[in-house]
Amino acid sequence: MSAEVLSMLTMRSVALTPKADQAGKEVVLKVFWATTDHWDETYIASYHEEVPSIAEQLLSPQYKNEAGESKDNEFTCEDFAIRVLAEFARKYGLPVKLTTGVRTYRNMEKYSPAHHSSYKSDHYGFAEMVMKSYGARDMQKVDVNTIVVASPAELNPGDILAQARDTDKGIAHHIQLAVDVDNERIDIRQGNADLPIIRPCTWIVSAFGMNMADPQSIAYAGVPVEKGYFEKKGETWTYRNPGTGAEREDYLAVFELYRWNFLEFNKE
Repeated sequence: MSAEVLSMLTMRSVALTPKADQAGKEVVLKVFWATTDHWDETYIASYHEEVPSIAEQLLSPQYKNEAGESKDNEFTCEDFAIRVLAEFARKYGLPVKLTTGVRTYRNMEKYSPAHHSSYKSDHYGFAEMVMKSYGARDMQKVDVNTIVVASPAELNPGDILAQARDTDKGIAHHIQLAVDVDNERIDIRQGNADLPIIRPCTWIVSAFGMNMADPQSIAYAGVPVEKGYFEKKGETWTYRNPGTGAEREDYLAVFELYRWNFLEFNKE
């Protein structure tokens, strides 16, 4: 393993070959972007500062990937939050580690054709790989993917609002991303779905060999990014979505508040 590869594995433990083995062993990596630094309080503060501009860029209906191909900026709710995170982390060479019920995903992994052959080696490819299995409920993996934000007063841009308290089981089913926060107003951006990603919709689509949660599938349910905001009214927060005209009284009460577990991303 070269010194260059070792330097990219910042903050990660690496199993090395014994000194007696002079031939060494070749390790093939899938590098979506190189890890050249690690998360610290300065980078975390920068993330909160830069989220509004990243989110604004993703409002554009299309983007060009690193191969020069035009792609649609359409996201389901949790996918939008993942893409914002990947945009920032790639810019500064920071690690990302996200866990779903399928496996743990990293921006640098030991290469496996089964896991990686469908995805380009850039942050777009990483986001698509994670999006396929990462759901809203994965935001509730506290001390793994996220940490808890105790109250609206502690929210920062880039923090996560997980709609979960309106269901009996408390399982998150929708995600919003805060982009501007003050004492009286919280502006959010969100992805959404053109059809509910629940049974029987998923069964019907999968019967035709497609996947509503897969950004590479023609049946992907993502839509362009939406704007919304909460305004404080006394002790409650009223939500409005100017695009759809939706309005909900005391709506923040059905959300749990989270922040990415940035320091965990540094660990093996």
